[in-house]
Amino acid sequence: MKIVLFHPTFLPPRDYGGVERVVLWLAKGLRDRGHQVWVAAYPGSRLPAGVTLLEMAPDDSSAFALLKRLPAGTDVVHFMAPPEPGSLASLPSAHLLTVHGNGKPGEKFLLNSVFLSRDHAARHGAQAYVHNGIDPSEYDFSPRRKDDRYLFLSKTSWKVKNLRGAVSVCRGAKVGLRIAGGNRPWLVRSGVRCRSLLGADLHWEGPVSGARKAELLARAKALLFPVLWEEPFGLVVVEALMSGTPVIATPKGGLSELVTSDVGILLNWRDQDAWRDQLREGTARWEPEACRERAMKLFHFQVMAASYEQYYRKVMSGQSLHENFPITRSASSFSSDAVKKFEVLQLRADPQENGQ
Repeated sequence: MKIVLFHPTFLPPRDYGGVERVVLWLAKGLRDRGHQVWVAAYPGSRLPAGVTLLEMAPDDSSAFALLKRLPAGTDVVHFMAPPEPGSLASLPSAHLLTVHGNGKPGEKFLLNSVFLSRDHAARHGAQAYVHNGIDPSEYDFSPRRKDDRYLFLSKTSWKVKNLRGAVSVCRGAKVGLRIAGGNRPWLVRSGVRCRSLLGADLHWEGPVSGARKAELLARAKALLFPVLWEEPFGLVVVEALMSGTPVIATPKGGLSELVTSDVGILLNWRDQDAWRDQLREGTARWEPEACRERAMKLFHFQVMAASYEQYYRKVMSGQSLHENFPITRSASSFSSDAVKKFEVLQLRADPQENGQ
């Protein structure tokens, strides 16, 4: 097949960039399966060997602009965000959209939409989904080099990721925690404040990527993922598993598809005692090898590529992935008004902001 992955941004991401990394892994997986692959991205992007860059200037990167640049004989265009209304009418090939986030109540998506988990699809009235896959070569697996601290690695500025809660249960259980994540300039100020207030048992790492991120994931006692919203997937969860690290999380969204009893535990956030008890108990019952094995079997980038290939063949045959347009069904997808304006979490009030 001739496949174009449309994600007009700079690749690879300079910091974390979960969607961007998934695009690169998918491109590599499709290449390995014998397909011709183009990625529509900004000039200067670096792609896996054997994958061709289809340059899209930042000021001319719409789906309409893509129509003028499509390679001859393109079989399918895979969008990573909804294309502009009307652009598909002139598209000479089949198309598919991956929905990477939660829609707002009543939001409508393309018939050929693919979601990130069974739960994610169901909450949008859909059936088609593909679990994200990652490249094991980018992660460390050192099962005998675990330290005594748990790890919180997420967007620390998003209230739904529940940094405040992770800190609270760790303090209550008197266990150590490393906090990492966040890649916006204003997080620097937050980081300084956190570093001065957390204390010996709670260590602030700040933004991490690459080798340092891989090291933190591999050496953590467990990943804490106490999210408060319906998580579409949870890429960092499978990154932890690939690193041989168990996961303690809430049963929100698609997480029950990722975390099973042999690699971690799902605990209701309302049961704070259960969280503290589990943190005190530790992680001896979970084997790093089991975590790695599950990730290799289910969340490898080659598995993801094979799954998308099946959907490509279906849309190329003229079939739609759904009979009816997927529509976001539940307000719980977006959790609450607080989620709409992502806030910087503060572990306690800033005296300067209170005029003290």
